[in-house]
Amino acid sequence: MSEIWIEDKRISKELLDESGHHVRLHGELDKAYYVNAHGEDYIEENKNFLLTFFIHQNKYPLFVTFVVYDEQDEEYITFLNQNNIEFSLHYLEEKRSYYDLLGRHRYHPPCFTAKIHDPDKLALLLNETYWLPSQNEFYAISYSDNLVFELGEVIEWGRKRKRSIPTFNIDAETTFITIFHDGAGFFIFSNEDKFVPLEKFISNLPKGTVITQINDQMVDDEKIDGD
Repeated sequence: MSEIWIEDKRISKELLDESGHHVRLHGELDKAYYVNAHGEDYIEENKNFLLTFFIHQNKYPLFVTFVVYDEQDEEYITFLNQNNIEFSLHYLEEKRSYYDLLGRHRYHPPCFTAKIHDPDKLALLLNETYWLPSQNEFYAISYSDNLVFELGEVIEWGRKRKRSIPTFNIDAETTFITIFHDGAGFFIFSNEDKFVPLEKFISNLPKGTVITQINDQMVDDEKIDGD
């Protein structure tokens, strides 16, 4: 079972910017949890822990949103259709560029939202797509269809840029996650009673989860023994 460390984070604009992709929230939320499953292959460890976490919660549907590269839309349309996964596709308003031997290309990034109803489809989708956040593409999983992208101006590397900003509506009860840079852990945002405060979140982790650190405090391999 995964070994993880957890940080209890107070939500601020700085935190949302640092979490990646300039995430914004519509609604009130005080804290988020940063979770990192560590191991020799941290990307695989985090993917496996996320899968175990959501299967343990046993709550569906899940809405999995991911952004892909130019000309990958047909590949993922085919994959999702072949596996009977319900989805929607739109193209972000922001423009991106890349270069090849033919010169510069500009495109609107394809953005998929897949609606998942069971653990088998969740495992299939994560195994197929989790490489994307390891390349710093946007990736989120939510219990509700509460995500829109709003074009806005942000500062990146000291320059103003227009970006499609992921904006989550949290007026209703919900839980969602976003993946951190390079797939190195993820943020869990929740206003559900079962996950707030931190002690409740820990009590709802999958059985066998080993917690090695909470905030700045090392713990003696606390193991979750719940159902």
